Amino acid sequence: MGNLIKKVFRILAIFIINTFLCTTRFFSLKRFLLNISGIQIGKDTKVVGPIHIGTVAQVVIGEDCWIGSGFKVYGNGIVIIGDKCDFGPDVAFVTGSHEIGTAERRAGAGISFSLSVESGCWIGARVTIVGNTTVGRSSIIGATSLVNKDIASNVIALGSPAKEFKKLEV
Repeated sequence: MGNLIKKVFRILAIFIINTFLCTTRFFSLKRFLLNISGIQIGKDTKVVGPIHIGTVAQVVIGEDCWIGSGFKVYGNGIVIIGDKCDFGPDVAFVTGSHEIGTAERRAGAGISFSLSVESGCWIGARVTIVGNTTVGRSSIIGATSLVNKDIASNVIALGSPAKEFKKLEV
């Protein structure tokens, strides 16, 4: 019964954020609602909304982050975001997929992923992050990129799939 209550509370919290608080205001109230719904949001993090996070995914967001509109977490995996990260609009984390099945049905058994964005990163608009991947500390991911493998720290990466474009000074 406890899991059902948590799921309902998360649905209600996200509904309130997306319906009544979907602006660049009321950040403290949005943090409060997300924290009590099981989504860990650090101090001074600002969530614009709307956001879309399923009832099973585990999400931890550090302190002093900016979460742009249209932030999405698909699947039942884990997303961990460090401190002082900035996310443009429509960033998506895909935390689940399937094994390759038989010819009868190619989407086989479901699998979950753990994705992380380390502290200090800037993730551009419409970036999609998939698989068991990590975006290294203080990196930038260019708009519309697809991150499907680990990205080193202190680099600009872009493209589909995202590749290192430039090393940044530390």
